[in-house]
Amino acid sequence: MTWDQWLYWATLNLKKSISPKRDAEIILEKVINKPRAQLLGFGETVLKYDTIIKLKSLIYRRKKGEPIAYIIGSKEFWSLNFKVAPGVFIPRSDTECLVKQVLDLLHTPTNKLNVLDLGTGVGTIALALSSERPNWNITGVDFQKQALFIACQNKIFLNLKNVKFIYGNWFKYLVRKKFNLIVSNPPYIAKHDSCLRIRDMNFEPKNALISEQSGLADLTIICKLSTQHLHQNGWLFLEHGWNQGKYIRTLFYKFGFTHIHTIRDYHHYERVTYGQWISH
Repeated sequence: MTWDQWLYWATLNLKKSISPKRDAEIILEKVINKPRAQLLGFGETVLKYDTIIKLKSLIYRRKKGEPIAYIIGSKEFWSLNFKVAPGVFIPRSDTECLVKQVLDLLHTPTNKLNVLDLGTGVGTIALALSSERPNWNITGVDFQKQALFIACQNKIFLNLKNVKFIYGNWFKYLVRKKFNLIVSNPPYIAKHDSCLRIRDMNFEPKNALISEQSGLADLTIICKLSTQHLHQNGWLFLEHGWNQGKYIRTLFYKFGFTHIHTIRDYHHYERVTYGQWISH
């Protein structure tokens, strides 16, 4: 069986996927360790028998709905390659909107800021910011130990020095610690939301996706407690659901934030709200 023949077979088998041909290409690229351009240019190359067996086992996993990121063990975010594994939250491209807005707003690279990333997962936001602002002092917090372990691996793999990862549930172990910037992509999906029926999402940890009070519980906790952990004129950035923008703006206002703005994601949904803390 050649590369082309295998891709044809795999694409047919993955017809229920959103992107069957691309899924097949990604799996083949991973297993034979060749770039996409080479797949397209040398499609007549013959696969070894043991390689075909391995490829078929990965196609079977994808056919059952397992996310492609788990199957190949990585996910690109902010042009960085993040290691992921089953059981951890997979980085989403929409979160790049948060990173971009932080960098646009706090655009003076020489400023030495203390930054906190709450619910850091595999280190997505913390390490993306670190790659752009090497003089910032960044702390990533998560209560899922597997995610923290992978975050530390990503830090080493990406060779980013100005980040540390610590265990904790939101601000629990950050007593009297203050920051210039707090960012978070917390769980914000309601437990009966229809998006949870998407096959890929069945494989991700529910505690990284679902929040009580119609998805608003964790966002509310973070917004309220962040006022105790921000320096004067510090900023809070929260990613949230497409239909939660109005509530989050009200929440920011309630807890004394100013310069409150909501920005839209790549699909033009309200996705990130930020505000500045000025104590009264």
